Amino acid sequence: MLNSSEPQGATPQRLNLIQNLNPSQIEAVEQLEGPVLVLAGAGSGKTRVLTHRLANLVAQGLATPHEILAVTFTNKAAKEMEHRILNILSSLGVPIYSQLWINTFHALCARILRQDIHLLDYQPFFAIYDDSDQLSMVKKVLNQLNINDKIYPPKSFQSRINEAKRLGLAPEDLLKRASFNLMDEKAIQVYSLYETEMRKANSLDFGDLLFKTYELFRVYPEILNKYQQQFRYIMVDEYQDTNHIQYLLVQMLAKEHRNLCVVGDEDQSIYSWRGADISNILTFEKDFPEGKVIKLETNYRSTQTIVNASSKLISHNSQRKEKVLRTDNPPGEKIILREEMNEYEEARFVVRSIEDLMKDNPYQFKDFAIFYRTNAQSRVLEDLLRSHSLPYKIVGGMKFYERMEIKDVLAYLKVIMNPADEVSLKRIINTPARGIGKTTVERIEQHSIDSNLSFYEAVLSVAEQRLVHSGAAKKLVAFRNLLDLLRADCQGLKASEIYHQVLDRTEYVLRLKEENTPESLARIDNLEELDNAIRQFEQERGEEANLQSFLEEIALISDVDRMQDEDNFVTLMTLHISKGLEFPVVFMVGLEEGLFPSSRSYDPSDPESLEEERRLCYVGMTRARERLFMTYARSRRVWGQEQSHPPSRFLDEIPEDLTLRLSAVRRPSFVDRFRGSASDETLAAPGGRSRSAASEDFAQAMPNYEDFSDEAVSFKKGMRVRHPTFGVGSIYQVEGSGELQKVSVMFADRTAKKFVAKYARLERV
Repeated sequence: MLNSSEPQGATPQRLNLIQNLNPSQIEAVEQLEGPVLVLAGAGSGKTRVLTHRLANLVAQGLATPHEILAVTFTNKAAKEMEHRILNILSSLGVPIYSQLWINTFHALCARILRQDIHLLDYQPFFAIYDDSDQLSMVKKVLNQLNINDKIYPPKSFQSRINEAKRLGLAPEDLLKRASFNLMDEKAIQVYSLYETEMRKANSLDFGDLLFKTYELFRVYPEILNKYQQQFRYIMVDEYQDTNHIQYLLVQMLAKEHRNLCVVGDEDQSIYSWRGADISNILTFEKDFPEGKVIKLETNYRSTQTIVNASSKLISHNSQRKEKVLRTDNPPGEKIILREEMNEYEEARFVVRSIEDLMKDNPYQFKDFAIFYRTNAQSRVLEDLLRSHSLPYKIVGGMKFYERMEIKDVLAYLKVIMNPADEVSLKRIINTPARGIGKTTVERIEQHSIDSNLSFYEAVLSVAEQRLVHSGAAKKLVAFRNLLDLLRADCQGLKASEIYHQVLDRTEYVLRLKEENTPESLARIDNLEELDNAIRQFEQERGEEANLQSFLEEIALISDVDRMQDEDNFVTLMTLHISKGLEFPVVFMVGLEEGLFPSSRSYDPSDPESLEEERRLCYVGMTRARERLFMTYARSRRVWGQEQSHPPSRFLDEIPEDLTLRLSAVRRPSFVDRFRGSASDETLAAPGGRSRSAASEDFAQAMPNYEDFSDEAVSFKKGMRVRHPTFGVGSIYQVEGSGELQKVSVMFADRTAKKFVAKYARLERV
């Protein structure tokens, strides 16, 4: 990325700032006044533009860091931006005298609310509820309203409450809009009581962080004006992923100075299911008629083949702004489109491909990523990776902070910080077990409602008024004394010290040690890792580190934030999580109609819903730097039944000259190979087309992908085999032949298994 035309009269500082930028990037970095829309194609260096643009504002003296707001979508991206900006300013010799405002939307709003939420009748030490905490509160409300949660699922109310907040609508707003079909009368009643109970618990859910900030700005214009005056320049990353409430907040904050720069790519808008509104970026020029549009169309990430193929695919969408992605990178290898018989053969192809590529290239495990449409697809891939001893990690599986023991201890920490946190109190009141049963908890909850007390206050009140039997009353007093003691003794302690106080006083780890099971020992390991996380947080944040800031950070953290560059493993993730990442080699599996595009995610009669699925495919393809494999299966097991679907239509939208289509489904006989082109292996192609391919040549270039023999594997006693779940073993008995042949295998861990050979998924080692 070099600027070939050096401007006359340019200062050394400016030359230093733009020396590694192309002309379009320079234009974006130097267009500092007024509204700006930067359409940044995949791999076009948008982070470089954002960081250099912010540094340019400071370097030119147009604003201090305190007067610039930069918003992005992950903590990892925010930290990376801050690090880069500080390095740029340091290289320019520009000192930093004030704090940078680089945040996610949620972190920004939490920061604002800590200052002024008292105006909305909350205390500044409010708790942040995750999805499960929020669901617990919804269930409590349904119980209070005598709504049967078997007939009316709590998750349905939770979803509608979240949607209302994304749209910026309070219960009273919904009551005024009779034609609004988001909520019926019962749902509005639940929403209203839910808000009352959340205020009593001095807690916010994730949607509240944005919605309460919006409410604060509406009700108290002087607060809004304070931030409007402060943020003279605003930059928003990934603007195509903003939802309606985020759009409203940006419009409010930018109204005073109108120096708003948004960066995004409508071709990568893939989050409508969680409220993202592609129209925000498509209608930017209507919101700001005086705005300037700058296109970044040079891809620095991928080969020409991958860039051209993905560009052709996305050109089938209508909801987009015209831009042509190009690259100066080498053409690279053709994209492999591979058909397999079933999901097991598909996984076997992926694993063998990784092994072969690592033999012939200087790749590491971390250079490989496997993307799928749904989490359920990972199991078979995991089986094969394990059986081949390839290290892997699933991003987006069971999150560390959602594990039972982690949530238990965090609940204690939350109550120490905020005793009004009812959901956390209910979680820990009998954890570890102390003989406080469900009936007692229900009695406390009812007394809390009847007496207008917080749950924390009601615990002691129930015991003192003998509203439960004497044994239960003693246990409640002991529990309250434990919490009071923890809260008193933890004043002035560091977060790590408080953490150990909780473990010691509650005897949580001691109880796990007494269990002495593999599960309990694994939980102790997780608690040790939480200790590491707290200490690392204290090292990184220094004097700013305290219990409140730690709880806030982990409430806002995501799986992608926890990925470490030095980790060396094959990465598995859904296509949605892959956005923003890149890998030298990418495998996209399950390219079948009904799976991808997903039959559950789009309506065949609605072309706009199909377009989001196509954007998701585009995102997956453009994560690949050097090699791209796209696979599909002739049949796949769904809920125990074999189902067959045609190859994804998206494969048919990739130009044939950019792909190598291969199939392992039809295997030519030895004689057929010498009969000429009329009997060459016919490779399945999307859309019903078929064509011949030099499969023999490909097998020589990348061996071990398939056995071209007509005959099935003939299992014999003593043969070494590998099973995708149980690993490597030796056959010690063979019974029968043909379709009914059975084999008995002794595996390395001395486990003996008998299989029907036809269905065993065994392969020779």
